Amino acid sequence: KAAFWMELSIKPPVREINKSNDQMYTSPVPFGLIGLQTKIYKDLQGAISYNMPKSLVYDIFSMEINQGNGEVLRYPAYYLHQFTGTLAYGMGDIKLGLNLQNQLHSFQDITVFNTFDRIDKVFYTFRLQPGILYNRENLHLGAALTLPSSRRMDIKYLEYDVKLPLQITGGAAYQFGNNRLSADVDWEQFSTMSDRFSDRLSFRAGYEKRIRNFTYRAGVMSFPGVYSGAYRLPLYESDGGEQDLWWSNVDRGGIIKDTDQLYATAGFTYYFKGGKLVMGAMRDVLNHVPTTLVSMSLGFNLETLKRRKFPIFDK
Repeated sequence: KAAFWMELSIKPPVREINKSNDQMYTSPVPFGLIGLQTKIYKDLQGAISYNMPKSLVYDIFSMEINQGNGEVLRYPAYYLHQFTGTLAYGMGDIKLGLNLQNQLHSFQDITVFNTFDRIDKVFYTFRLQPGILYNRENLHLGAALTLPSSRRMDIKYLEYDVKLPLQITGGAAYQFGNNRLSADVDWEQFSTMSDRFSDRLSFRAGYEKRIRNFTYRAGVMSFPGVYSGAYRLPLYESDGGEQDLWWSNVDRGGIIKDTDQLYATAGFTYYFKGGKLVMGAMRDVLNHVPTTLVSMSLGFNLETLKRRKFPIFDK
């Protein structure tokens, strides 16, 4: 059956590590995911979807002028728009999948030292993600591979050869009665982006229990940091003069502290005839980068719209 999915994510602001309280990072994600799924032919399924897996706004980056009597405000932002075509083919207990990810990396108000330009740039990249799923009675095993990609990014004053890292994912779930245990790991090769970065092995584990129309769940997620130490912001070697004077009081860098994160998670799913509603929340308990995330998603079969009484909820 054809199905429609929509997901919403809410992330409160995070304080900038080296600045005062009014220097904040935000991650505005109005739609975590929106997609449409349908059968193409026999055991072949297809889907198209849009999601925004990453978004970051420095809200605000301020610079004092006129000996502190005024300020210039900048709002550097990055959004990753991802349009994905998905194919899935079933062969008994084994299912094969393929994601064709078309990514638009949108940079807005890029700030380069010794320049006054407000630079907006969008760069396209393509990523391939094959996967496999094995289902056998109460045991489910899966793996996926996101292939690396590279792109030269020219922001007028500077050029970067950006490498998007290889990612390998594996997971397992075991069902017993109305209970389920699950775990998965991700390995990301960030060292290909820079020899100063560490590769990251992240881990997730959870437990869920089904009670009539509800499934309740709790879990943990571990995300080690990939870099700690000093950083410098990009600089354009100008001829000096007014630019150098205007930028002289702005810090060109700072120190990134420990960014290891450990999240405690909780959520539930409510099932109704024709679809389901999912809600969840998570909180970083290490507090190195104190963050909270709330997410909601809704999915329903489009055939439900043909019924005379919609929606129909279980009693």
